[in-house]
Amino acid sequence: MKLYTRKKSQAGKVVIFLLLAVIFCTSAFFLGRETLAKVNELSAVKEQLILAEEEKNTLEASSNEIKGKEEALKKQVDELEDKLTTLKRNNPDINLNDNIKRYAYLTFDDGPSKNTSKILDFLKVNNIKATFFVVGAPNEAAVYKRIFDEGHTLAVHSYTHQYSKIYKSPDAFMADIHELIELLEGITGEKPNILRFPGGSNNSIGRRFGGQGIMGKVIDRVKEEGFIYFDWNVDSMDAAKNSQEPQAIVDAVLEGVKGKDHAVILLHDAAVKTTTVEALPKIAEELKKQGFIFKELTAEVEPIQFR
Repeated sequence: MKLYTRKKSQAGKVVIFLLLAVIFCTSAFFLGRETLAKVNELSAVKEQLILAEEEKNTLEASSNEIKGKEEALKKQVDELEDKLTTLKRNNPDINLNDNIKRYAYLTFDDGPSKNTSKILDFLKVNNIKATFFVVGAPNEAAVYKRIFDEGHTLAVHSYTHQYSKIYKSPDAFMADIHELIELLEGITGEKPNILRFPGGSNNSIGRRFGGQGIMGKVIDRVKEEGFIYFDWNVDSMDAAKNSQEPQAIVDAVLEGVKGKDHAVILLHDAAVKTTTVEALPKIAEELKKQGFIFKELTAEVEPIQFR
């Protein structure tokens, strides 16, 4: 009986041992799986960190490269700005903007006179070309020739500039014009074809002497005979009174050219227009600052015409 009890006790111990072994192995199995999962997770995180570090280094390298290029480009821009400033300073008559060129056409009516010679002196020194719409003055042959020889446009205004005479009829107007052309052609050897009507193509004075519609008839006749007539789109106001203040002339021109790329500027060089001569240097200076290029009127220039 004791032997049986001892064997039973030993068997129970074996069972307990086996149960503990099974529990231990099972626990170890699950603990091992959990540990392995954590190890794998940490490994994946580590790999992501490595990739992120590499990407950061690549971005930093690219950023440094871009900064280097920016500095080089900035240096080039600064150098180009210096060159551009020098070009503008040394070439004030050149418009560096190829897309938009601004032209100023200085036109002088009612000469020649002593003022015409002063204007020509200024234009020559400053290498500016202009247009002179002249009247008949047989004693001023040297001035006509100087205008022509120095590259300005010698254009037709009227021999007499007498409204009562020239606007009686188209025939009367053309007789006056041909008298002036004969005088000019005899001096320069060239027949001018650029014309400006006294008072402009839309003047209302002419109808007093030639009736309603006289200007339309005169214009048609001028065109038939091959002349190109020019009015203006900037009035200097130097004819508003006999002796206009120089600054008023300058201000009128600068106001008139606003928004224009082709400015045909009305000025006068009759004997009484001394203040126009005084205003001219400031006008030229300010227009140059605004990028205007000075040119003379020719048959190739699109004309400004009131009608």
